[in-house]
Amino acid sequence: MTMNQSIIWIASYPKSGNTWCRIFLARFLFGITNINQIAIPIYSSKSFLEDEADIDVSELTYKELHELRLQKFSNYCNESLFPVKIHDMYQKQLFGMPFLPTQNSKAVIYLVRNPFDVAISFSRHLGISIDKTIDIMNQDHYQLSVPKKKYLNQLPQIIGSWSKHIESWLSQNEIPLIIVKYEEMLHRPYETFAKILTFIGKNYTTEKLSDAIHFASFENLSKQEQQFGFEEKSLYQQVFFHTGKSEYYKTILNRNQINTIFENHNSMIKYFNYEPRN
Repeated sequence: MTMNQSIIWIASYPKSGNTWCRIFLARFLFGITNINQIAIPIYSSKSFLEDEADIDVSELTYKELHELRLQKFSNYCNESLFPVKIHDMYQKQLFGMPFLPTQNSKAVIYLVRNPFDVAISFSRHLGISIDKTIDIMNQDHYQLSVPKKKYLNQLPQIIGSWSKHIESWLSQNEIPLIIVKYEEMLHRPYETFAKILTFIGKNYTTEKLSDAIHFASFENLSKQEQQFGFEEKSLYQQVFFHTGKSEYYKTILNRNQINTIFENHNSMIKYFNYEPRN
């Protein structure tokens, strides 16, 4: 018996358009009417795991938590698509177990964004300086949500450096993957989002595609955040949907910051044609 493959991984380094893509998919697949209805979980979510397992996971070891997570996400093998957000680097195994339930994973939508813009957006999200954020982006083994005593709202996530994160996902061959650039979603939304839907096997009409693109437009997202707030905004952000532009780093980063990012990530920057230009 062949297992249905229903999980669609929306993978990215932080601040690379993951929320934007999720809102588009949530509108297209589920018809959401409010940005706080996304209902697409992140793989590291502690609350999602507790709801699914109906237990308090605070006393479990991280190994036990991952075993439980793998079991619960492996249950999603039905006919319906199940999108899941993930910021972790790709790993084949964790604690001697598969890192992801690849047997019921249908596809990976891998989102990538100009690292010079990422540095600014990520610094706002973390509430730290751009220089400290650039240092984080250069660390091959950097982790988010590392607990001091108790688990945070999310489980630990190894995101690594900006380059290593991309490399880890692009080098895996267990799950079919499509690369989507943030800038393509911004400048060629119809072509880009249509490409995503085709890749995950969803038919669409021009009307339904246009509706989802409009709903996920920066103007609409910003307007909704002003009206309703946005639950995913960090404590350090005044607003989540801040600019919705590309290459705005040119008016913010100094030459030393630009050079540091380029020196540490030049191979990937060149691969994606993100070289700094005047």
